[in-house]
Amino acid sequence: MVPWKEKLRVLRTGIGTRNLCLLLLAAGLLLLSLAGNGKEKEREEPKPMQDEAQKEVEAGGTKELEERLKQLLLQIKGVGKAEVMITLADQGEKIVLKDQKANTQSLDEADGAGGSRVSITSEKEEETIYENDKTPFVTKEYTAQVAGVLIVCEGGADHDIVMDIVSATEALFGVPAHRIVVLEMK
Repeated sequence: MVPWKEKLRVLRTGIGTRNLCLLLLAAGLLLLSLAGNGKEKEREEPKPMQDEAQKEVEAGGTKELEERLKQLLLQIKGVGKAEVMITLADQGEKIVLKDQKANTQSLDEADGAGGSRVSITSEKEEETIYENDKTPFVTKEYTAQVAGVLIVCEGGADHDIVMDIVSATEALFGVPAHRIVVLEMK
């Protein structure tokens, strides 16, 4: 008999068929939850924002974004007065084009006593490419990502209004719900 079949038979008789099925079910659920965690992390990655909001974040214009979100919130029934604070995870990043030169030299030496030696010399040089005299040529640009949003409003005690605010903010900025806080104004 195949060794794994023998081990399975011994396991089944030792703990019982019902317990073995429960154990396999638990292992399957564990595998599904681990596989689901990878997909969840993919969803947590920053999502692209609307074009206008994205341009303002690129320019570091969180004040303008805060003011626009505040004005939108005032239009929602039950929100009342509101104050908004947006924090950024970073300032974005620009990848510039670089001219890379690499040089590798190898030298094999042998001496009269039968010994040998290998000597390798490597050089690497990078030079930034410019569009004009002072502006580097940008090949890829990553926008600044919104880290979190705090909203303080008069309607912050009503659960339904809070859910509307959170879903609207999620849609606008691609920020997960756990990074959006809505509080009641005094």
